[in-house]
Amino acid sequence: MHTKRVLLATSALALLAGAGEAQADGLYISVFGGANWQGDSSGFTADTTTESFHINPDTGFVLGGVVGAKLTNWAEGLRGELEVSYRRNDLHGVWTTSTGETGGLIDGNASTFAVMANVWYDFDFGWKIKPYVGAGAGWGRAKADGQAITTFTDTTSTATGVFNTFDVSDSGFAWQLGLGFNYEAAPGVDVGLGYRYFQGPEFSSFFDGKNGFYGRLENQNHSVMVNLTVDIN
Repeated sequence: MHTKRVLLATSALALLAGAGEAQADGLYISVFGGANWQGDSSGFTADTTTESFHINPDTGFVLGGVVGAKLTNWAEGLRGELEVSYRRNDLHGVWTTSTGETGGLIDGNASTFAVMANVWYDFDFGWKIKPYVGAGAGWGRAKADGQAITTFTDTTSTATGVFNTFDVSDSGFAWQLGLGFNYEAAPGVDVGLGYRYFQGPEFSSFFDGKNGFYGRLENQNHSVMVNLTVDIN
């Protein structure tokens, strides 16, 4: 009985391996990195004296890695990937009361870790350069932390101090669209340049406490990155 189970298990693994080879003609790994631009955010508080804010993130970075397969038995030029990425941007902005008599600066950072399933289509024109387009969907974990500083209290005097702090995180659906090109630098080795529009989880209220900012902290990102891809079979 034990021998029969071993034979059945071995046969099942062989069938799975054969099916995988039938669907994926070539496996590859890739690493990438580049610049990330996060969209601006604006909002307000629900306090008796309404405060408004505007955040303009600095240019940040994106890093990541990919395990992929060429799915040429499904469609010529089709690739599927499992991607892990990390984006981070410093946050800088301003806040003020509705009367304009009190306000200050906002300083912090925002980051998103994501796991994505991507599908890309390569256009093969017989060149060493292959353009591609595609999309991905998955799960993201976003985090933002920092503080708002009071820098003035009226038109004639100044004051400094922490107005409020924030340290929030959220997870949920993430998606992206992308395009780019890969260049065959050597057999089985490509270098490339790509663009991604990435949408991650957002915060509808990212300040805690009495003076809570209830405006949305956006998580819309534009990324430009370079990549190195190596075939592994």
